[in-house]
Amino acid sequence: MIRQAGKSVEAGREGSRTASFDFPAGPVEKEWGSMPAVEKGLRVLKRAEEGFIGILIIAATIILFANVVLRYGFSANVSWANELVRYLMIWIAFLGMGVCYRKGIHVGIDVLLDYVPKKAAKAIQLFVNVLSILFLAFLGWYGAQMVQFSMDSNQITPSLQIGIYWVYLVIPIGCLISIIHIIGLSIRMWKQDETQEMNHMSEEPQN
Repeated sequence: MIRQAGKSVEAGREGSRTASFDFPAGPVEKEWGSMPAVEKGLRVLKRAEEGFIGILIIAATIILFANVVLRYGFSANVSWANELVRYLMIWIAFLGMGVCYRKGIHVGIDVLLDYVPKKAAKAIQLFVNVLSILFLAFLGWYGAQMVQFSMDSNQITPSLQIGIYWVYLVIPIGCLISIIHIIGLSIRMWKQDETQEMNHMSEEPQN
């Protein structure tokens, strides 16, 4: 009986002895094989959001730099550049909000947690997470209403002349991503034996 990719290969039998060989797992199986489906999805989401944010930052930097060169070097000005950079920064901020939740680097006041038992501290943190989810759900719903209203009213931006709903669209998207990360952090917190402070919790693996 032969099994590949990290599983035993059993071949040949001599009496009661069985020869077995372990092949090393391939890079894909090492990364994905032992991870639950939820963790795989979070890993894909992490890569997608960080990659997209990186692209937005690079684009904003290039556009802003080019506009400065044109303005002060050639006395020319691209009217839509500042507007586009402003909208890109809005997208970066709302998408980055989810990254901050995942890395546990949002500002938090945790002095109370130092004076209560660990179980009470965990309950307080989970309660804060629930409140955060409710707030983000409301903000995302309100953002979706803004998107729908701007689409129905055909609002466009002054310089780019594109639908303003492209700017508002990041509000429900960013809130949804943040909620996913908060739920992941809450599950991680629930399974942990020791409580961590809110601003030190992270989905990132601890070294």
